[in-house]
Amino acid sequence: MKRRGADNRYYGQFFLAMTVSIVVTIAVLSIILYVHFERISLKQAYDGTMERLEQTTQEASVMSVTAATFAKQIYSDPHVANLLNFPNADAIDVSTAVKQLNNYRETSPFIDSIYVYNAKARTFYVSSDMSVPSVFAESEFYDQEMAEMVSRLNDFETLMPIPRKLKIEGLAGNIAEKERDTYTFLLYDTLTRSGRKNVVVVNIKETQLHKLIDGSLTNDATNSFVIDAAGRLVSSSWKYPMLSDMRQASYISRVLEAPEGTGYFAEQVDGVKSLVSYTEPDYLGWRYIRIVPYSQITAQIMDMRNKTIVIAGSILLAGLALSYLVSRRLYAGLSHKLSRLGKLEAENREALAARRSDWLKSLLKDGGDTDALRVKRNFERYGIPLDPQEAFRVVMLAIDDYGTFSEQYTAQDRRLIRFGMQNIAQEIMHASGLAAVAVDMGEDHAACLIQAQHPGSMDNDRLSDIWATIQSSVLGYLKLSVTLSVSGNGDGINAVNALYESALEASYYRLFEGNGAVIYTADVEAKKARTYDYPTGKEKQLLEELMLGRMTQVKQLFAEIFDEAANYSYMSFQLAVTRLSFALQNTLRAMNQHHAADGELAVPSLHLYTNYKVQSLEELKTSYMTLFAAVGQRLDERKRSRHDDLPDRIKALIESRYADPNLSLDMLSEELGLSATYLGRIFKQHTYQTILGYISEVRMNRVRALLAETNDPVGEIAERAGFANNPYFYKAFKKYNGVTPAEYRKNSRQRQEEGEDAILA
Repeated sequence: MKRRGADNRYYGQFFLAMTVSIVVTIAVLSIILYVHFERISLKQAYDGTMERLEQTTQEASVMSVTAATFAKQIYSDPHVANLLNFPNADAIDVSTAVKQLNNYRETSPFIDSIYVYNAKARTFYVSSDMSVPSVFAESEFYDQEMAEMVSRLNDFETLMPIPRKLKIEGLAGNIAEKERDTYTFLLYDTLTRSGRKNVVVVNIKETQLHKLIDGSLTNDATNSFVIDAAGRLVSSSWKYPMLSDMRQASYISRVLEAPEGTGYFAEQVDGVKSLVSYTEPDYLGWRYIRIVPYSQITAQIMDMRNKTIVIAGSILLAGLALSYLVSRRLYAGLSHKLSRLGKLEAENREALAARRSDWLKSLLKDGGDTDALRVKRNFERYGIPLDPQEAFRVVMLAIDDYGTFSEQYTAQDRRLIRFGMQNIAQEIMHASGLAAVAVDMGEDHAACLIQAQHPGSMDNDRLSDIWATIQSSVLGYLKLSVTLSVSGNGDGINAVNALYESALEASYYRLFEGNGAVIYTADVEAKKARTYDYPTGKEKQLLEELMLGRMTQVKQLFAEIFDEAANYSYMSFQLAVTRLSFALQNTLRAMNQHHAADGELAVPSLHLYTNYKVQSLEELKTSYMTLFAAVGQRLDERKRSRHDDLPDRIKALIESRYADPNLSLDMLSEELGLSATYLGRIFKQHTYQTILGYISEVRMNRVRALLAETNDPVGEIAERAGFANNPYFYKAFKKYNGVTPAEYRKNSRQRQEEGEDAILA
């Protein structure tokens, strides 16, 4: 009995000591993990915020580039040039130019309105989605702020966004809106420094950029906005309207006083401790700021800490109460604790792998910390066999036919397959004498950072064999086709970001090279160095052939433009296809306006070749060829349905409008919505005479009748019949009738008198 009591006390004391030790260990480990995870959470929140802000920066840049492109196209448009250069443009020119402005505005949902200002006429020509006139005198223009701005254009930088509020309260058809937030872009002659100037104004809606910056329209815990160098809001948020002065806020002052670059800090914002993240000023001078409550970032960490305290306290109390009763089960308890420690270690290893991946991504995508000593320590910390002071190369592995790949596998399976692809690449490179580390960069690609371990390992011929081995191995093991893009050599860790960007850009050329290609950045740079001149003449010829319905010639011309652009840089190709698509869209819109009942024919998406749906040039070209085939079929149907009655319709129009001196083949073409060449050919096939000849015949018949029936002056009769030029009329009449108008009248009267005498006799 004494031995059992001593054993119980022994086990009880031992259990108590172990319980306290475990509780202390858990508490200390939890505190360390809490502090560490808090830093990780802040860094991850900052990284996520910066990715979102960088996307917003790119969208703002795209907005600016798009607005500048549209402004330049409008400025150089021959129809709009009539409004800019002639103070007294006629109604037809104004109508044509305004229609063209409407076409430009309807091309993009971001455009609010377009103004064309003629400085000599002091007149604004307007394209807007509101029910307002198209022409305004400067003094009567509803946008008086713009009317004031054109008087001091030199104060504004051309093609740079000007945030402002467009006053529209009281306009016809506008009941609820009082003003609109817009970004205004001005394009004018910068060489002339004095006097008023002609200007093209493009107003871009702020709502699109606002959705990207801060999609919340209600009271949300987070807040994102954009400020300029003076601390003014250049985008709306749910808290403050656009153009609000934010300098009174201490955190804004801190951002404005911060050195150039991105960063984050914790500060009280409206009484709430928050994480404030900010970007460096972009080329517009704008800074992008996001505010996230600190509690939202650390909520899970705080929950883990509280649970840890409760669990540790419960274990201590239970150990004190049950130490004597459960001493014999001590070792089972120890096994349970060891199991929990093993789980904590596994979680720590997973966290280390995640930090390793995030650090490598940051190094490649953003440049990261390029201090050689700190990078070397991180290489050692994460087990990366690279030297920051040696030459690097970056190899991009892009998954081909990603659309099919994503449909076949779940997100988890896709992540595992990408991990397998990285391991295969690393193993082959290590076996081939290269030091390499791979990192997953996104849904469809991974990147490898490589160095030579032995002399000659980076030889291009040897590397070509390695790339082929990687591609064949990935295809064999994972049933996956990959395209490789290979950068040149970069000297030291500072070059890694530039190498990655060049390899990423080279991966876009898969569109030209095809799936399973190996693309070198040196070849890409050679293509980029070539100057591409867009074939404006061929475009014009193509559009003319399209209007005439000659689909064979259309397809041939399109293929020539398309194939020629494919021999230049990716950007040149993209711009060429975009421009050609825009021209086709305008032409088809004009054709559809005259045949609305037949349904519209749409141009393929301008960005079709930038997503996963298109993998090759042939697929993109086929989509356009399908469109041309549909247009040809539609035109053939229209020709068959209107071919027979077209000459009668032409005759009816001529006979009803012969008195109009402007009646011409072009007027009939516009009225009927068909090309002049087509009208002339069809009319001559059915009547064996030209349209102009028929117009002259109708007019001459009318002149002869009036000469015979009235005593009106010949000049007046000529004008009533549609002859505006008297000398031409006399010449044409004599050529057509063999006598002058006066002689014809005299002969007609004589014949009438002779006829009357014969009747009387």
